[in-house]
Amino acid sequence: MVNKNQDSSFKAFEDLTPQELMAFYRILNDLYRRRGVDFRQYRPNCLWRRMSAAMHEVNAKDLFEYFTMLKHNPEAYDTLLYKITINVSEFFRNSETFEAIRKRIIPVLIDRKQKIGSRGIRIWSAGCATGEEPYSLAIMLKEIFVGKLIDFTATIYATDIDDVAREKAAIGRYQHKSLKGLTPKQIEDNFIQESPDSYVIKPELKSKITFQRHNMIEDAPLTRIDLILCRNVIIYFSKSLQKRVYKNFHTSLIREGFLVAGKVEGLTGIADELFERVDLTERIFIKRNLDDDEK
Repeated sequence: MVNKNQDSSFKAFEDLTPQELMAFYRILNDLYRRRGVDFRQYRPNCLWRRMSAAMHEVNAKDLFEYFTMLKHNPEAYDTLLYKITINVSEFFRNSETFEAIRKRIIPVLIDRKQKIGSRGIRIWSAGCATGEEPYSLAIMLKEIFVGKLIDFTATIYATDIDDVAREKAAIGRYQHKSLKGLTPKQIEDNFIQESPDSYVIKPELKSKITFQRHNMIEDAPLTRIDLILCRNVIIYFSKSLQKRVYKNFHTSLIREGFLVAGKVEGLTGIADELFERVDLTERIFIKRNLDDDEK
């Protein structure tokens, strides 16, 4: 997240002049043209905070100077893209949410699969950032399957539009301080220690996850998914984009598939017709079946 002190020298978005607003949206237009990611319907206040942090790093005194700097150094658009999409993460972030998934979702999915003779669960970590969430899921599922002594597999699709963050996730290398949400046994079982402060995910765990670039707004949704996690991403979208993404998730999920949203996100008034509440505290929802023709 953006440090509040980083953009303290910049005015609030609602105080931008018409000329500054024009520069702001010209930057977004250029970012779309150069990097293929369209933020023009995101919440402008959120975008402005992220853009202000990028401006602060290059000592741009205002939007006009920053726009000129971008024109002369197109590589700086990569930094801006990273600043906009960065999502602070950690292993088993909001541990109570993972505990709810462990106790309330996974047993239901296992029971369903066993009844139809299937041994596979498909999970989508949408907006996976640097990979802590999908790796946490893989660790949890490994523990569940071993504990129940069942021959089950899980395929985890981890997607993000940020190439830099996603590539880091695919490498799976983390500093020791990043592992604070893990027990010593989880670290020993799932990581190789390369140095006193560097740990890398073991290949057998990494093989459970497919990392790929995916724009949840514009790209076709993944299919036949049992569980989607998309936490603290959609809050940055406008209402119209939120509706579009939730419709995509509804399409992506199997009948009565699960969606886990972020703690600060609610579907009330946006996707109530698509999802039913299971656990409002942990933002767990189940897909409503709109007609008998759905899978």
